[in-house]
Amino acid sequence: MRAMIPRYRAYDSGSLCRMYSPSEVMVGDSCIWILDEDSESNEWIVNNDLVLMQSTGLTDSAEKEIFEGDILKTTDYFSSQYLVEYDLSKAMFVAQEIAAVLKGAPEPLCELLNKDFTVKIIGDIHTNPELVEVSS
Repeated sequence: MRAMIPRYRAYDSGSLCRMYSPSEVMVGDSCIWILDEDSESNEWIVNNDLVLMQSTGLTDSAEKEIFEGDILKTTDYFSSQYLVEYDLSKAMFVAQEIAAVLKGAPEPLCELLNKDFTVKIIGDIHTNPELVEVSS
């Protein structure tokens, strides 16, 4: 059995408001390391003020890698939207329907992806916060 090596992306909510891809992020020694974009030699620097999002190891219907914090849209009858989160009590990634955030229980992400409809990433909670706003 091959062990999964965790992959991360990171969001800088400071002055850059930038999402770092998995190839630009490393986690180790209790630090978040990113490629210094101001360096010509691609040096790694520590920046612990970033928001880390771990890969779920799963992909959407277009084979795009799904990360914690992604917003998914389904093409089922209701065309629902879901927020991907890690549920520590269940030790798994779950999908919480955004319209039902106050009343519905999240479902395991793997179950959502195994249904007979298309699931597509339409954004993430950091760069597209308007997608998770629930109208009352």
